[in-house]
Amino acid sequence: MNNDTIFQITNSFVLLGWILLLIAPKWKHSLFLVRAAVIIPLSLVYAGLVFTGMSEFDPSSFSTLAGVKVLFADDSALVAGWIHYLAFDLFVGSYIVQRGIASQMPRWMYTLCLPFTFMFGPMGLLLFGIIQFVRRENI
Repeated sequence: MNNDTIFQITNSFVLLGWILLLIAPKWKHSLFLVRAAVIIPLSLVYAGLVFTGMSEFDPSSFSTLAGVKVLFADDSALVAGWIHYLAFDLFVGSYIVQRGIASQMPRWMYTLCLPFTFMFGPMGLLLFGIIQFVRRENI
């Protein structure tokens, strides 16, 4: 399978997890399905890409910006990096939902964080942290 196809499939596949988090966050199977049926398969694809391209991997690539640019100039590394983002952002989204429900946060508050997490990863987590902090101060 070529890199473009892997990119297209994983980019669409991850949406299943985000849809579950948005429309059925309190369904007893949502978090399990997001983590087991979406994040784990993404992680397996990621691992496959990393291991098949490992012969050219140089750990020192991460020590400079120039090294990272060279690393991600390869399409396989770029797709692997993108899948890394997809899996981790979805995991953070599932964490936000889990913590929001556990802290009895109104659904709209943690749901508000999900699009930011989907599009901008750490910004969604930051927003969630701010909401948690403000709620604790006002409780």
